[in-house]
Amino acid sequence: MTESQRDVVDVLTADHREFDRIFTELEGLIGRTEPDDLTRKRELVDEVTIGLVKHSVAEETRVYPRVEKEIDKEEADHSKHEHAEAEETMKRLERMDPDDAAFDDAVRELIREIRHHVQEEESRMFTELRARFTREQLVEMAEQVEAVKKIAPTRAHPMTPNEAGVRLAVGPVASLLDHLRDAVSGRGKKSE
Repeated sequence: MTESQRDVVDVLTADHREFDRIFTELEGLIGRTEPDDLTRKRELVDEVTIGLVKHSVAEETRVYPRVEKEIDKEEADHSKHEHAEAEETMKRLERMDPDDAAFDDAVRELIREIRHHVQEEESRMFTELRARFTREQLVEMAEQVEAVKKIAPTRAHPMTPNEAGVRLAVGPVASLLDHLRDAVSGRGKKSE
């Protein structure tokens, strides 16, 4: 299956599998305090944060508005609320050093939040997307999601409302600033 043939469920599910791969590696590092382990924890948290933020912005701007309008507004709202909770956790992690006593607890919290969110999306929303939309519409949504992910911010911005219009208006500026900060700090260079 080529990239252009994947539908939105394929794209989002592939992201979910990648997040879980990173989470599994992170779980193996929890409690470890050797300098190399601490460095790897930071790299993995940065990598998963970048991926989660891009994924979330793409869902909030290209998928959830369609879910809200054509499937279930409460389901879309619930998913946005879960994103907001995870953004708060990611923002806390961004401010912490991996040798901070609370870092591992925050990592566990993020893993729990995202795995719960993924389970809910994959058990209901994705099934409903495939039932409600044509293959062509789902492929078009996938293309839109991929386009948004290319220009989305790379850091959590929990003060930005998780609404499509706001994300589309603020996103390019936040993305530019995030990419500049990442270039200066070297953050995420292994994940891109």
